Amino acid sequence: MAGSRSKANQALYRAKILLRGWELAVDGQQFPAPAVDEAYRPAVRQALKDTYGWFLLAVAGVDDAPASELPMSCDALPSPAQGRARAPELQEFSLLERDGWLAELLQEDAGEHRVSSSVGLLGSDRQAHGRAVFVRWTEQLQAIMNRMDDSLSEY
Repeated sequence: MAGSRSKANQALYRAKILLRGWELAVDGQQFPAPAVDEAYRPAVRQALKDTYGWFLLAVAGVDDAPASELPMSCDALPSPAQGRARAPELQEFSLLERDGWLAELLQEDAGEHRVSSSVGLLGSDRQAHGRAVFVRWTEQLQAIMNRMDDSLSEY
């Protein structure tokens, strides 16, 4: 479990670095804000999804897995080892995966925008989540990971 928990921390740290870079790029006004948003959004989303996948494995008691096979839902987790119960924390995650901030995070970007030629080649009239939403998701994921750390250590 330590390996997957450590990788969750690393992915969360990567998301925070990306969010800071996003903020600096927008503040620097060197590029149009919509283009900066579009450049950072997928990378931050992926870092947060990786964080969640690694943390799911930690909660399930799986020490390591190939990064290409990270679960993106509780349903994708392997069954617990014989004689072990499924961690109760997974019930909370299951609910958030269906309806809540986590469901929004795990959705694909598809369908969130309509390309507009009036905005420019790299622009769009995207109705997607902005940086503030990603900051909120990062904070919520960090909080839930911190809260669950105590119960994880009991396993």
